[in-house]
Amino acid sequence: MAVSDSIQSDVGVIGLDAIGRNVALHLANRPLDLTTMDWGKPTASAQQEQATGTRARMAGDVSELLASLRQPRTILIFSGVEAPMNSVLDQLLPKLEYGDLLVDAGDTYFKDTSRHDRQLGERGIQFLGIGLAGGEQGARDGAIVMAGGACEACQRARPLLEAMAGAVRGEPCVSYFETAAAAHFVKMVHSGIECALLQSLAETFDLVERALPLTDEELHEASGVGHIGVLNGYVMEIFEPAAEPADAQERRRLLGQKLESAKNAALGRLAAESAWELQVPAPTIEAAAGTERVAAAERRKALLAAPFRQPVGHIGDDPGSVLEALHGAFEAGMMITYAQAIDMLGAASEHFGFQFRLHEITRAWRGCTQHRTALLDDISTALQATPDLPGLLSDDDLSERVMASQENLRHAVWRAHELDTPVPALLASLDYLDSNRAAWLPANLIQVPR
Repeated sequence: MAVSDSIQSDVGVIGLDAIGRNVALHLANRPLDLTTMDWGKPTASAQQEQATGTRARMAGDVSELLASLRQPRTILIFSGVEAPMNSVLDQLLPKLEYGDLLVDAGDTYFKDTSRHDRQLGERGIQFLGIGLAGGEQGARDGAIVMAGGACEACQRARPLLEAMAGAVRGEPCVSYFETAAAAHFVKMVHSGIECALLQSLAETFDLVERALPLTDEELHEASGVGHIGVLNGYVMEIFEPAAEPADAQERRRLLGQKLESAKNAALGRLAAESAWELQVPAPTIEAAAGTERVAAAERRKALLAAPFRQPVGHIGDDPGSVLEALHGAFEAGMMITYAQAIDMLGAASEHFGFQFRLHEITRAWRGCTQHRTALLDDISTALQATPDLPGLLSDDDLSERVMASQENLRHAVWRAHELDTPVPALLASLDYLDSNRAAWLPANLIQVPR
């Protein structure tokens, strides 16, 4: 139905992709009146109306949507591959007025966001960049919201942002940054972590299948071991349904679908490229995003073949021992991945002047995203206790936990070598650990050149 001239909505939503549609559904259950429009479609369709719910009014074009909004207008944009933010702005900007608030909720590259911020500021149009995390389900039930922009714009949009967000222990999962670009940078790093963790999970699952002669029922039962301690998170919840009794080919197809639907490969690649620009080693993210440099790949192959890479001790062949080792390997890889990401955020804070408060970022990440894990509580505590921590693995407790699990990571990589199974993310995590351990282990005292 067309929007009546007499109706005034609180928020306009442009772009009804999977995320935009679910956010609109989520907001329609809040005390907010919405007008929505699917970019590129001249008229509202029955499918659109069903997708956004009866409380969300439909507009056929930009002019109709803008006319339906209360002044000054607030417009939430979900730009995707078919309608990137550059294209959206070209068509929307001539129709905006002084004091309007534009919120970019798409996966825009943070350097483009900086340009858009300047472009809109020259017209007196307020601008926010927000990154949403949690996937389609998070968008529907309450996402992590990473919001950046001028203080006035953030305060104006606070009710909208908190309405979009999930909560942990009654606290909205919203973090605020001084610039729109900073928010999109954090979202990009978040996607890099996600790619790395999901790739590591896929490799762990592959090793479980190859290393253990389990029946489908035994594999399903074994997968439940992941729901303990630090591994009690969304990435491990993917593991269990993928282990439902089925033939091997169907199981792999199911796991592949779940992993691909949960990660943003494009932002993951940008995160890997940004790590190189900032000169911050992030090999696990690179391996997962598929942008690793040839030299780095060759170096890791050489390290894998070197005798000192062989694990100390013996890994048992019974299912319990193998599962314990593989879960320990995934736990070590998870902590090492977060260490790389925190280094990236710290370097960007200094290089781009983002002035990140790292413990606030990780605290907002808890509980309502693909990263849902108890480990984020410990990371947040460490970063808050020591804001100038030189690296996540410099924290005594976290470094001790990595070293307690590193032998399992070494076992997993070596077993993959024996099984002729590629595990690029797990191998990259081990490489990162061995490349950095002298800087923070007590052994550095005996490694000083004489």
